[in-house]
Amino acid sequence: MHRRDLLLIPWRAQTALGQPQASQTRPPGNKPREWMTAAASRDTVPRIGLIPSTFTGGVESDGRRIRPLARPAPLTQPLSADQIDDMLQLAVELGGGRRGGLATVIGRDDWVLIKISIRNCPGGSQPFHPGSVTDPRLVAGVLGYLAASGLGRRFTIAEGAPCRPAGTASLWDTTWDNQFDGLSYRSLVEALSRKHPQLRFELLDLNDAPSLRMPVEGRVLASRNPEGMYFIPRVLRECDKVISIAPLATMGGSGVALSFLNYLGFAPAAHYGYPRNGLSALGEPGEVALDLFSFHPAGYAIAGGSFAAESDPSTPGATRMRRHNVIIAGTSALAVDTVGAAVMGFEPDAIRHLELAVRRGYGTDDAYSIWTRGVEIDDVKAAFQKPGTAA
Repeated sequence: MHRRDLLLIPWRAQTALGQPQASQTRPPGNKPREWMTAAASRDTVPRIGLIPSTFTGGVESDGRRIRPLARPAPLTQPLSADQIDDMLQLAVELGGGRRGGLATVIGRDDWVLIKISIRNCPGGSQPFHPGSVTDPRLVAGVLGYLAASGLGRRFTIAEGAPCRPAGTASLWDTTWDNQFDGLSYRSLVEALSRKHPQLRFELLDLNDAPSLRMPVEGRVLASRNPEGMYFIPRVLRECDKVISIAPLATMGGSGVALSFLNYLGFAPAAHYGYPRNGLSALGEPGEVALDLFSFHPAGYAIAGGSFAAESDPSTPGATRMRRHNVIIAGTSALAVDTVGAAVMGFEPDAIRHLELAVRRGYGTDDAYSIWTRGVEIDDVKAAFQKPGTAA
């Protein structure tokens, strides 16, 4: 039985009895089972692939050699799709737990949800820049890797963006002002479908996808949502595995965005409005994101790429593009976010939602106790402009 079938048994039973979904509550007297929600991301010895575009090879502590990139480039230089894919392949090879990385997370018949991050759109209320969007070339590389490795059978690229692009029929059709070699998410899916006709590739706007109202499993973190009830897309419960792919980015109110804050996109605008203003009534962004994360923790997380976003001191709440060619990958979302925050010049243990993730049992926010494979954090650390600080 697949995970999605097991998790939906209580919901299907309620439906069969004619009970409304909204009435679903935590069984009385049950103790919180936080170990269940943390299991997908917990790793006693997190191994994180940390690969910059400058990587020319290395040697592991046990003497094993790490291959160099085919075409190394400076951290601030524009990268081709082939260069990004080369970095990705190496980061994924190195980022994983004791038993391995991405290849041990995804099964042959799994339904895999790829959660991307889109925080701004061309023609939106704020000036668009590519650091606010998951690079579709990176997503194409992940899906190509999985398909070529015989991992997964159905793949859903999903996002509930807080914006709508101007001049296009859909979020999936925009070419992002040609910043990603003119690649749209729809053209990406069409190309993969032609190449791998035996597999299913699809796009899903989480804002209006079929949803459920469900309670958080375990302790509620959102300070203004004591009941812990959320509307979430059904796909989050039905899919077998979630992979989060997000750019390096700052975010007001939480410091950094990355993998955990990527889960805010699972809050449908159909229930929380554009741009999900209804979530602010429930708690701080990091608190809400961790509650949403608990419904189905990411089995694998990837952060970075070629474009990044840092706070724009000239416009409160806005970000500006920064180029920082780094890819971070691993089976622990907390370890990926901790390393990502440190690479951006933050002190991870001072970021509240990372501390809350530690308390929930997802791992450690001590960046220097995480095994980074490839390069060390200090080799690629940058001083990203932080929210609420002057240039």
